[in-house]
Amino acid sequence: MNRLKPAFLVRFSVEHPWTIILVAVLISTLAIFPITQLKIEPDVESLLPRDSSENEESEDLEYSADFDRLAVLVEGKDLFTLEGLDRFSDLVSRLKEELEAEKVIDPFSMITLEQAGSRIRAITMSAGGRAPKTPEDLAAFIRRLDNDPFSRGLVSSRDGKALTAYLLIPKGRPYLEQDKVIRSITETFKDSMKITVTGSIPFSAETERYLTRDALRLMALVAATILFSYYLGFRSRRAMILPVVLVITGTAWSLGFMGLMGWKLSMVSIVSPPLVLTLGSSYSIHILNEYYQFPMTGINKQKRIIEAVTSVSGTIVMASITTITGLLCLLLASMPQTRQFAVSTSVGVAATALLSLSLFPAFLSLQKPVAEIKTQRVNSDILSRGLKKIAPALVRQRLPALFILIVLFTVFAILSPGIDYNTNPVSYFPDKSDVIGELKSFSREVGGMDEITIRLTAPGAQPNYFLQTEVLDKIYGAGVKIAENPDISHLMSLPAYLSFASETALGRKADFSNRGLNLLVSRMFLAASKTESDFSSINLTVRIYNSFEGRPIDEGDTKRISADLERILQENLPEGVSWEMDGLSLDFLELSSIMRRDFLVSTLAALFAIGIICTLAFKSLKRGLLALIPLITGIAATFIFMSIFHIPLDMTTIMMSCVAIGVGVDDAIHFLLRQRSEELSDPENPENAAVKALIHTGRPIILTTLSIVLGLAWFTLAGFRPIRYFGLLIVFTLTAAGLSTILLLPPLARSRKKTL
Repeated sequence: MNRLKPAFLVRFSVEHPWTIILVAVLISTLAIFPITQLKIEPDVESLLPRDSSENEESEDLEYSADFDRLAVLVEGKDLFTLEGLDRFSDLVSRLKEELEAEKVIDPFSMITLEQAGSRIRAITMSAGGRAPKTPEDLAAFIRRLDNDPFSRGLVSSRDGKALTAYLLIPKGRPYLEQDKVIRSITETFKDSMKITVTGSIPFSAETERYLTRDALRLMALVAATILFSYYLGFRSRRAMILPVVLVITGTAWSLGFMGLMGWKLSMVSIVSPPLVLTLGSSYSIHILNEYYQFPMTGINKQKRIIEAVTSVSGTIVMASITTITGLLCLLLASMPQTRQFAVSTSVGVAATALLSLSLFPAFLSLQKPVAEIKTQRVNSDILSRGLKKIAPALVRQRLPALFILIVLFTVFAILSPGIDYNTNPVSYFPDKSDVIGELKSFSREVGGMDEITIRLTAPGAQPNYFLQTEVLDKIYGAGVKIAENPDISHLMSLPAYLSFASETALGRKADFSNRGLNLLVSRMFLAASKTESDFSSINLTVRIYNSFEGRPIDEGDTKRISADLERILQENLPEGVSWEMDGLSLDFLELSSIMRRDFLVSTLAALFAIGIICTLAFKSLKRGLLALIPLITGIAATFIFMSIFHIPLDMTTIMMSCVAIGVGVDDAIHFLLRQRSEELSDPENPENAAVKALIHTGRPIILTTLSIVLGLAWFTLAGFRPIRYFGLLIVFTLTAAGLSTILLLPPLARSRKKTL
């Protein structure tokens, strides 16, 4: 462990403080420009595991990697008048122009079928694909809208009393700017109609507002907490101000690194800056606790600072290594944003550790010597006195400690399988959010925007297979059964469109016997969708929502609906027809599976890596395993807590275990290092060595845990639920790990044999 002590760096910093300060200022100045280039990435779809080729080929309104979607629902008692429809058309046109939309679907330009004498023709709902201009055009528009079976739940509400338009908008323009434009335009029309706007633009803009507000608020609250906790622990201005300067500098370096790499602050990495602030502050406590152990004079001030910092430098280096190791195990995760969080936070932790061993002693060397009264105050406060009283009795409680561990792990084994994973972005916002209110309103009126596309492929990819009468009949029947599900608000397919054509031309639904009609309408269908096909494959597209509660679907709804679709397809499709399902909701379901895998792999990797590091550092397998006890205890207790209070793991909270493992082991290392040192000093009395180690390290362990927990506790006030849960779970885990280090580790680590 002595090889981990950077004695030269500490000595140089104390003897040449202004050199160290100038270097720190220079690096911080260089970090300013990349920090100003940092942007927030609020687009939740950027987290999805999609192939780039698939993204580029997707052109529908439900999902495209290069486009945002906007849905506009308009209601009003005068909507279905010439003036009302003209205002609706004007609203859509202005949105299209200002947002530079590439594609628009509205009730006027939607293609429908109409009989003209003995022929059938494809025609727009309204003449010319624009708002009706005459009473005759208005009557024809309303008639076509009512007769078309595909208009409800798409361009009109399910009750037919409201109209909807959809815009596909190229990505790249700032979401807050676009949202401001949307709100400005819709505000001018609200005097005569009720307008509901939803889609990825308002959703991402609201996400950015929450992330920005939470990040700034949390950093300010964490900094204030550090000031308060350090003053409470040491009652000194230097002990209060210097650590804050140090962690702010380290956080600035971390943010500068992110900007230099061209990364963005996502809903995953947004917790990195306040986390670096909190974690970095713990290193200063170890130094200050040693710094205030003995009074100093002007003559021995530099020597005393060097001794104090060097004596705990091994602990700081080891603690930073384990914290960084735990974080870097997140590199095994699939999401790039999680890996970026791991690297940027590791840079911040490394920076604060380096600064604590260089900039901090440099600052201390410029301060006045510590007065004797302050060292007495630190060494005789309530924590120090309490530890001296309970330590001798505590280290003898081995059997109670073992009993607690057995009970804890038994309960963990029973309850942990019930923990849920949540990838539904809608649930991340407070219920009072206007964006969520508008999304729910749209779902109630129209039936939601979530789509699942079912791609059917003919046996052997046989051309024109899906124009055969028997095949069309079976697929239409499967579609009818699918539509019976109340959570299916809209279904579009070639057989359904051909059924509409036969009803229009022949007066009979689902009559697929007229091959000429089938060929004609199928060409119209392809022309309307602007695609080409040899009919060796076709798509069935369904819109889904939770009809019982009138809200967008969540992960449970997606599982239930997709399972029902699988069953119907299995039972009703022609033999040999294969299928695959795709959609944004299914991608989030896949993300849930990926999160499970990432959480398990990264957690086990972190435990294994930390165990190896501790074993090598202590040159003892026993001590390496002992160091893991507080970690495993903290994680097990947290899983029990999550199961009891139904707290799910999400895109942010899956990082909790690796962060907790890397941080939670620090206190155990500090205790075990001191215990080994005491055993070597007094090999005849190993029990007394454990008592002395607990008395000496208990105070900084409690203070560091308290400092980190108080700092992270502010996360629970975040408006964004993943950040709130992340803070809550980290606080609970580190509290449990800290208690385990104080109460369980000393009796379990106490040696019964004399130390050689």
